[in-house]
Amino acid sequence: MSLGTFALLAQKSPASALVATTTMPPKGAATISGVAVDDPSVGTDGSGCRQGSVAVAFSEDNSIMTLLFDDFQAAIGPNAGDIKKRAFCRVNVTMSSVGWAFDVQSIDFRGYVKLQKGVNASVVSRWKWIDPKTNQDIKGKGNIQKKIDGPFEDDFLLHKDGELSDNEQSICTKASARFQISISASLNFAGTSTSVTGYVKGDSADAVFGEIMNLGWRKC
Repeated sequence: MSLGTFALLAQKSPASALVATTTMPPKGAATISGVAVDDPSVGTDGSGCRQGSVAVAFSEDNSIMTLLFDDFQAAIGPNAGDIKKRAFCRVNVTMSSVGWAFDVQSIDFRGYVKLQKGVNASVVSRWKWIDPKTNQDIKGKGNIQKKIDGPFEDDFLLHKDGELSDNEQSICTKASARFQISISASLNFAGTSTSVTGYVKGDSADAVFGEIMNLGWRKC
């Protein structure tokens, strides 16, 4: 991905769910010190990312966290090649926001989808906080799912408020914590034909798949 593309997406939220009165931490109060992805063979049947293929950043006003994936794609059909029908990526973001905590208000997915009739796609994201010292989950989690039925073909930005499930407010941490985000894209076809096709991948502009997390902050 180009640095210009990443900077542009990291700065703007096209459909933010934030309320105008939301308090934002001062510039520099929220920092990211590390980004790592789990080995794709761990608990998955498809590789959606590899080390070095994911970039994460806060927007300048801390209202969004953007994740960009160079290697996230799923495909079904005779032209799928080595691409599997399910893509999965688990990203571990080590970050610090002393004195502040955020909750995920909504999520946008950015990419390209092509589905023939009878093919459906499901994009799911889950997130939680992990204590880096004990490796145990701490308070703060949620998930969202988007479904698309074929026929469909478009570069897309999926967004709808109020779709978060099992959303739990995060706690305030006094030191760095690990924010873990998992994303998967699955393609399914209910019929018996072997000629139908479906794709979920990066958009046609720069071949990058993106997840944009709209954040609501509160002071501890």
